[in-house]
Amino acid sequence: MTDDLYQDELHDLIDALSDDSITPVEAAELNRRLEADADARQLYLEHMCVEAELGALHLSSIVDASQVSSTELRDVLRRGSKPWPATLRWLAMAASLMFVATLSSFITYRWSADARGMGQSDNVRVVSSEQESIATITATRNCSWLGESRRLGFGSPLIAGDRLSLGAGAAEITFSDGARVVLEGPAEFRVPRSHQAELLSGRASAAIPRDASDFSFGTPRLFVNKAGTQFGLVANVDGGAEVHVFEGPLQAFIIGDNGRKLESVELDASEAARLAPVGAKFALMRASGDLFVRSLAPLAGPSVDLLAVEEFVYPTGPLAWQNGGFGWAGPWADIEAAPPKNASNQASTNAVGEGSLVGCEVLSVGNRAIQTGTQNRIRRALSTSIGGVFDAAGLIENVDGLRLIGHSGRSVYVSVLQRVSALNEVFYGFEMHRGDGNFNRVLCIGSGADEAGYGVTSNFNKYQGDDYLPLGDENTQPNFIVVRIDFGADDNDLVTVYRNPTSLSDERKCLATATLRGNFAFDRFSLGNFNGDKIHEIDEIRVGTSFEAVTGRRTLSAQMVVWNRPTADESDRLFAMNQVASQATLRDLLATDLAN
Repeated sequence: MTDDLYQDELHDLIDALSDDSITPVEAAELNRRLEADADARQLYLEHMCVEAELGALHLSSIVDASQVSSTELRDVLRRGSKPWPATLRWLAMAASLMFVATLSSFITYRWSADARGMGQSDNVRVVSSEQESIATITATRNCSWLGESRRLGFGSPLIAGDRLSLGAGAAEITFSDGARVVLEGPAEFRVPRSHQAELLSGRASAAIPRDASDFSFGTPRLFVNKAGTQFGLVANVDGGAEVHVFEGPLQAFIIGDNGRKLESVELDASEAARLAPVGAKFALMRASGDLFVRSLAPLAGPSVDLLAVEEFVYPTGPLAWQNGGFGWAGPWADIEAAPPKNASNQASTNAVGEGSLVGCEVLSVGNRAIQTGTQNRIRRALSTSIGGVFDAAGLIENVDGLRLIGHSGRSVYVSVLQRVSALNEVFYGFEMHRGDGNFNRVLCIGSGADEAGYGVTSNFNKYQGDDYLPLGDENTQPNFIVVRIDFGADDNDLVTVYRNPTSLSDERKCLATATLRGNFAFDRFSLGNFNGDKIHEIDEIRVGTSFEAVTGRRTLSAQMVVWNRPTADESDRLFAMNQVASQATLRDLLATDLAN
């Protein structure tokens, strides 16, 4: 392309931006040129200065920008009027520079947001209507994309045949069937077709939901296609590969040069297998979960309706005194802890077990809580102090000297993964308390007292015995429980319990498993395990003010909400507000000058 033609095209793009006639594709091209070419940036600034001078000359003809449309406001800049006195032109110029900078930034943002789809990088590739998007880059952390991948970024759609070159950072790719892959740079990654991904080099983790039975993920010589599993892959440039299982079981296959399966291996959680660069045999080893980034969810603190999280990201060993997550008033504390059955075994019976629980498509990270002995109870208090996260959310009520989560007119959601190793062995439960003590247990999910069976009880509200509400058939699989509490006036609260909800993104599609009424204000959780020889396990405790926050489906919307571009009406309103602000600044400057 000749320099003259390049300059002409650049002028046309900048003119289209100034006239607000630029298309999304043109906006993306302009952004690309401004990023890559210092001369283009200089030309852009010179053009904006001309716009500023025009504004300085003619801005006085605008009487009230809030009463006219954005189109009329732009037209004013191009209408002739009597020049201002030279002594005031520098003041008008300063105000107009502010106005033009605001205008150009707003238009650039608005149109580039159109081209990006919401929040993608400025030079993102636009997928045509004839191409089918099979995956999306749903999260990024400090990514440095290489080669053709520079067209991609957060929010970019991927089509069959796309190849990603990630020089550094981490990126999450979510497929149309719900499968999620977290890619760590440096890495080469390919999506040959729908429901299929290939790690050519580098490291990645994958979470494949139960419904994604057609999804497969692997390296050039190894692949896995087991739904309902979580695992990590390592692909070396010399052909070697590793698979580390976080949640299994799964079967990994060795693929020959002709594409045929040569050998397979069955792996369960915490197991791994290595494939040498040459040969067709697996070497078994222990999985190393610490080698992989498994989630890019922003879980460093409260955000987007999520107020408290406990993922048990602790080393294996005693649970007491562990103090991770956020939204808590202190560490876990043993209330009742049975001694080990074997005197020579000093392992805690309220402990951190290796690996996560997985159920109902919930993405789990870290380890899990495990109660291996009976006559056990351990609890952790939530941050209900003045100025704490729940107080700031307006959820605290004062009752008899207790600061409880339960303000009238507000709603709170709690979610947890729970599993028990044996059936019909009472008592075990995930408990919500208002202070310690059995009488203060406001809600309990598990196999209740009085041999009532598996369900939900409340000692504080006398839901016991004949009033016990069942939650269906008890099983030994991980169950995902979501509890919604709508706090009402005069302690008339409504509790809705969802066991393994059918949707994690739309509460309206979920059927309530049980409902209760009473007084359910609380300030702490407890894990209890009494009687029998069973093992009680708990994972992924979350507390928030929306259904999506506690189901873990908040991540994408949380990152994209700030990128939601304004509607046409909002665009006009924002533009007019910018105009008014510019005029107000100009009036202040003029008044100061005249006063002096």
